[in-house]
Formats: sequence, structure tokens, C-alpha cells
Amino acid sequence: MTLGVLAAVSAAVFFGAAVYVLFVEHAARGELDDQTALAEWKPAYKRGAIMQGGIALLTAGLGIAAWLQFDHPAFLIGAILAALPWPWTLFVIRPTNDQLLALPMEQAGMSSRHLLQKWGRLHSVRTLLGGLATISFVIALMSGPSIKPSADFKKFLGERGSFYPQQAK
Repeated sequence: MTLGVLAAVSAAVFFGAAVYVLFVEHAARGELDDQTALAEWKPAYKRGAIMQGGIALLTAGLGIAAWLQFDHPAFLIGAILAALPWPWTLFVIRPTNDQLLALPMEQAGMSSRHLLQKWGRLHSVRTLLGGLATISFVIALMSGPSIKPSADFKKFLGERGSFYPQQAK
């Protein structure tokens, strides 16, 4: 069950970071003048993308591992939801990111403000995906003792039957 717990914790970390970015950092950025808001967004985005991208991949990997171990569909659903911020970012948010990153500071104005507002709306989808992934993992974990290791995982463990050292009887 450790893989499932780690997947849930990792998803919750992603979700918490996304909530913070959306409701604290981005909201505060909206109170700044246009040039300062853009100047703050650029380095914050670059750092946040590395952190959240890595957490999303880790969460998806842990979710897949938990699904392979326990064959519970909620682990697979959580893993898919945890991975979805990647294509969402690459195919939907990236054009907005590229426009914001390419915009010189001295050209910040209403167009940069509108792009930042659009970015916030698009980022809210990543936040939602992180929350749904967390819920999915928690649902799988709440299934408790009914979760049994899959036949493939038992085969992977072989004769040993466990990752943990055998207790002396």
C-alpha cells in the first residue's frame, strides 16, 4: 500500500502547490502594475514549471506502480489525471507562456495583463486535475483491505511474496 500512499501524498503536494500559485501568487500578481506583474511572472513560471512538472511525473509514475501492484482502477485514473497537466501545458498553455516570456518588460501593458489573466484561467485546469488525481488516489486507498495485489505483481515478487524481509516464526 506504500506506493498508493506515496502517489496520494505526491498528488496532494502537486494540488497544494497549484492552489497556492492560483489563489495566492497569481492573485497577488494581479494587484501589481503591468510591468511588475510580468517581471514577477517570468522567473516564477520558470521555477514553478520545473517543480510542478517533476511532481506531476513522479505522481503519475507512483500511480501506475500502485495500479500495477493492486490492479485498482482508481490508481490508474489518478495516474492519468496526474499526467494530464503535461499535455495540457504543452499544447494549450504553452502558446500563452511563449507570448508572455517573449514580451519585453517595457511593452507590458493591457496585452500582458490579459495574457496573465488567461494564464490564470488555464492554470486553474492544472489545479483541478491535481485535485481530482488526489481524490482518485484517496478513493483507492479507502478501499482498504479489499485491495489485493494483482497476479502480475505476485508473479513479479516470485517465491518471496513480499518486498519486506520474512519474519522468523
